[in-house]
Amino acid sequence: MIDLISFKKEEIEIKNSEVSIYLGYYGAKTDSETEKLIEECKSEFISVASFKACLTEVEVSITDCTVNLGFMSINSRSLAKNLCGCKKAYVLAATTGIEAHRLLTRNSLLSPLKGTVTDCVGSAAIEAFCDKINKTLGNPDYLRPRFSPGYGDMPLEYQKEITSFLQTKAKIGLSLNESLMMIPSKSVTAIIGISEEKNKCTGPGCMICSRENCPYS
Repeated sequence: MIDLISFKKEEIEIKNSEVSIYLGYYGAKTDSETEKLIEECKSEFISVASFKACLTEVEVSITDCTVNLGFMSINSRSLAKNLCGCKKAYVLAATTGIEAHRLLTRNSLLSPLKGTVTDCVGSAAIEAFCDKINKTLGNPDYLRPRFSPGYGDMPLEYQKEITSFLQTKAKIGLSLNESLMMIPSKSVTAIIGISEEKNKCTGPGCMICSRENCPYS
């Protein structure tokens, strides 16, 4: 069964510090003008965003570097390492909605700077949404870091099978274009291992984590 998940806009916290990381500051203090623009873009983004997701639980089996999830087999050393020891996993697709996608497109046309900041706000927003979802999935301390097509050596082409399996176009309005990019753009597909051991990762999430020698990648 594929479950649908949604959160109200006010339940999603977009942290300025994470937007700054996407902007490339990495701990450096942002100036007042940048902070003001981040706040403006956050307000605009949240006002139009629609946080929706769908997910289901699948069985996991791993042979060498091949991960079998039942509905597809993935040849990926990185994913095999991420899911090592997991017998089950969640397959997730999440989006911030088409209106947020249109806002990003519009702001990018109006101002390259505002478009860049809006893009980074959107990236922080979808990660915050996925983090919120993680906290609802049983015991989040036992979930492996989210692993998405395009990470490590897992080809982006697997987006097709994940979105088809989860019926994302019908369920949450998420589709792929010919270049395998997701529409709405601020969307994520991911595999989340369910472990029998506590998660060793304490980072902010694979999208913005700068940790080297990650035990799961």
